[in-house]
Amino acid sequence: MSVLGVWAAGKGSLHHKLTGALMQAVRRGGLVPGVRLPSERALAKTLRVSRTTVVAAYDALRDAGWFESRRGSGTWVRVGSPAVAKARNAARAAVTASPLFGLLVDREADDVIDLGLGSPLPLTELDGNRFVLPADEYLALMRERFHYPVGLPALRQAVADRYSSEGLPTRVDQVLITNGAQHAIALSAALCLERGDSALMEDPTYFGAIAAFRTAGARLASLPVKAGGVAPATLRDRLVATAARLVYLTPSCQNPTGAVMPLGARKEIAKIISDSGTPAIDDRTLADLVLEGMPPPPLAVHAPNAPILTVGSLSKVIAPALRIGWVRAPEAFIQRLARLKATMDLGSPLIAQAVAARLLHVVDEARELRQRQLRPRRDRLASLLKTHLPDWKFSTPAGGLFLWVALPDGDAREFAQVALRHGVVIVPGPTMSPDEQHSRFIRITFLWESDALTAAVARLSTAWRYYGSTQPRSREQHVMV
Repeated sequence: MSVLGVWAAGKGSLHHKLTGALMQAVRRGGLVPGVRLPSERALAKTLRVSRTTVVAAYDALRDAGWFESRRGSGTWVRVGSPAVAKARNAARAAVTASPLFGLLVDREADDVIDLGLGSPLPLTELDGNRFVLPADEYLALMRERFHYPVGLPALRQAVADRYSSEGLPTRVDQVLITNGAQHAIALSAALCLERGDSALMEDPTYFGAIAAFRTAGARLASLPVKAGGVAPATLRDRLVATAARLVYLTPSCQNPTGAVMPLGARKEIAKIISDSGTPAIDDRTLADLVLEGMPPPPLAVHAPNAPILTVGSLSKVIAPALRIGWVRAPEAFIQRLARLKATMDLGSPLIAQAVAARLLHVVDEARELRQRQLRPRRDRLASLLKTHLPDWKFSTPAGGLFLWVALPDGDAREFAQVALRHGVVIVPGPTMSPDEQHSRFIRITFLWESDALTAAVARLSTAWRYYGSTQPRSREQHVMV
């Protein structure tokens, strides 16, 4: 159950931690009154715990008035429960029921190594003055009464100049500033999709994009990702077959595989998008994390007037705390996106935008620093896995932050629960799939330093041995499939 988040971390017995996690899921809206819970046996299998653990948690919540049992029909979140109503009123946030939120919370437990979340530490090697505004500029922004819903002019100009220098001529009125790349993706989905529309997404892909498209009410169709990303012929065929209204692509440092699409395929895909008129998101959030050489240019370089929405941010290459992103698109799209954005937030924080404008001038330096930081960590994690878990298979990625690892058998969702109880967070493959495929894959990050990666792999190895010793019949069935 993704709504439980990282439930097994920390101290205490498993049934107490499971009880607390179920209570949190009710508070946050992941489990609503009247919803039927999995059977004790089914939940025990999913979480890889004993049935006794689940029985104890369910019993505790029945006794507390949160759950109720109905003869012959299982256990339910109790309707009309004062305890449930009080808890939900104290934490009203239905968004937290999404897998995206579940992967972003509850990650401060002691002695847990998080190989799931791809948020690098800020690049402290950069000149610290770049992160600080001159006093007069800071005071002027603090006195500013206009919200700049499309974005601070200085930052829009800096983004336009950046794309122009990469071979994509861009005017300021083709740039919209957002609160991070996730915001840009969600806005694009809300603009281009109506409930019931078909949307094409890479498979596997970034779970935040899956959440944004589902929130927009789209029917998700998949585009298989190969060694070089999405094949142009596959995109062409799937556009016709699905009548898609929006396409989501990450041609540079694909998340989670790290694939970098070849130049020839980029040109073909840009032409397909241009000819079809179907809007496409080119998510370049990880594009500056190529681990050798320069990143390939945006897709729109090959079709400047096509309906390509180029999304970017500084979160991965410089600092996640900035929470500033942008969309570069034809002006008509930017105007419509700006009207939609203004109804939500009026404008992004001006101070953060001004800092981002300064930092855009050092992206090349930041990329080189990230390359020097990430290459040895990628190679270290790859070496550790080959030594201690030789049956796990993966390709060394050309960029990004992750290894996309195929387990020899079993179910990644089950193993993720076992790994968590051994002190490691991993992302199971179905979380990265619009069709919840890739049940034998996991995504793990190589962001950590060598000692932490060594400890994490040691724990994963122990967890894998434990997982292999339990329920062998279940695992044999997975192999046969």
